[in-house]
Formats: sequence, C-alpha cells, structure tokens
Amino acid sequence: MDHAIDRLKTFLAAELEWLREEWRDGKGGYKKLSDCPSYKACKAYVDAINVLVKAYYHQEYVEQYKCRSVKELI
Repeated sequence: MDHAIDRLKTFLAAELEWLREEWRDGKGGYKKLSDCPSYKACKAYVDAINVLVKAYYHQEYVEQYKCRSVKELI
C-alpha cells in the first residue's frame, strides 16, 4: 500500500504547484482558495491518501502519516 500512497503524493505535489500558481497570480480573481480550479483535484488526492493511510496503518499511527489539508499544504 505504501507504493500507492507514495505515488498519489507525487501527483498531489504536482497539482499543488498548479494550485499555488493559480492562487498567487491572482488573474482568475479567486476570492478563496477553494475557488481555484486545481483545488478540487488537490482535495481529492488528499482525501484518497488519507483513506489509504487509515486502511493501511494501525490506528495509533494514522495521525502521524495522514496528509494535511490542502490549505495547510499551500
């Protein structure tokens, strides 16, 4: 399962770069981070990673390995 989590994290990192660009350039006139088009994809990756972490790791390790929210990652 680690390989799937690691691969999703790679895709998340790439998508976060797009989100940072959209948010910082201000050309889209987005009022909040969740208005950016890339936000939904980032959120989906974070949610998927966290589902896999909960399924793979013992409960006492879940907090240690789960992915932070998109807003915290930006």
